[in-house]
Amino acid sequence: MAVISKCYICNKNIIAEHSYDEHIILNSLGGKLKSKSLMCRPCSVSFDNIDTELSDSLNLFGLLLSIKRDRGENPRIKAIITDNDKEIFIESGGKPAFTDQPIIEYNLLDDKQFPIYIKAKNEPKMRQILEGFKRKNPSLHVEEILNSAVSGQETIPIVHPLKNILFNDKQLRSICKMAINFYMHFYVHHEGKRDLITHLIPYIKGECKNQYVNYYYPDEPIVTSNLSEDSFIHTLFIKGNPEEKILYGYIELYSAFRLIILLSDAYEESFFQKVYSFDVLSRKKVDKEININLSRKKILDVVNNPEPPVKQIDIAIKDLQKGIVGHLIYHQLVDNLKNILQEANFDEKMVQELIEKYFTKEKCNFIYRLDPALRIHEMNQLLSEVTRLA
Repeated sequence: MAVISKCYICNKNIIAEHSYDEHIILNSLGGKLKSKSLMCRPCSVSFDNIDTELSDSLNLFGLLLSIKRDRGENPRIKAIITDNDKEIFIESGGKPAFTDQPIIEYNLLDDKQFPIYIKAKNEPKMRQILEGFKRKNPSLHVEEILNSAVSGQETIPIVHPLKNILFNDKQLRSICKMAINFYMHFYVHHEGKRDLITHLIPYIKGECKNQYVNYYYPDEPIVTSNLSEDSFIHTLFIKGNPEEKILYGYIELYSAFRLIILLSDAYEESFFQKVYSFDVLSRKKVDKEININLSRKKILDVVNNPEPPVKQIDIAIKDLQKGIVGHLIYHQLVDNLKNILQEANFDEKMVQELIEKYFTKEKCNFIYRLDPALRIHEMNQLLSEVTRLA
């Protein structure tokens, strides 16, 4: 039997029929980095519950950004529209998915209720609703109303449907496993020692309390780069420092969720550090600088701090949401313009030049901040102006 490597969980040989592509960054988060040399399939299955817990807590962001996975798709989620507190489903790219139950608003006139607003997920459903009203109001002109109805897609204001912005125990264990995976992936191809992380295995299995993972939000940003503001990055970092006898990891998810992981406080091997950053939209590795050099005392203080930095976490998540809103609105408007110009037979170069000239992020965000009626008017005006100038 062909042996691939040893499973770092059970320390048994990984044979071909028990091999498993373990995603170091979860596939549900768009991660591509994976290895068959980390865990055997039987052991990997035992961690499905904590990985699913982490995946579910971050699904909103992957869904809005239409993150691609190696397998499966981001499941739609239930949310509330901020403008009117109506329940709705969000699908990939922030598109609303109405249930079979339509949105109907009424106006009271002469002691009778008349619909003043109807929103249905498609024309057949709208026709069905109107035909129902026509039975009680024979003078209703169904075809006329359908012809005047507005059809299209919209992006909903981002809602934060998460009940808690803090990761629970299972989610923190999944984060810890991610850091171990990254270290062991590095170790498999370099010199290192599995026994440095064996004490963490009971923790990620849920057999002992957390003494190893906590949030870390210093005043200065840790991850720096020249990437655009609508880049959404996962970053993994590990560092072994024999002078401090410390081996630790730092993880950022979506450039917003930031955590320190204490891998070992008895590290005496050679000094090393390793970083991996991944743009979830381009699905490519990117170069980033890591500004972190923590002492043993600082790391121990962070992981043992019982009070998470709730305010800083909330600010980071709100910044992430703002970035996603800007990304969605910009690309929605750009796609509309591309469709119009392509129908008018403009070549690809001209389309790109017009987009770069007129559709700045600032302009798109300004349009988004308007109320719905003004938003549509401003957007149509801009599209008309661009097509006229073209």
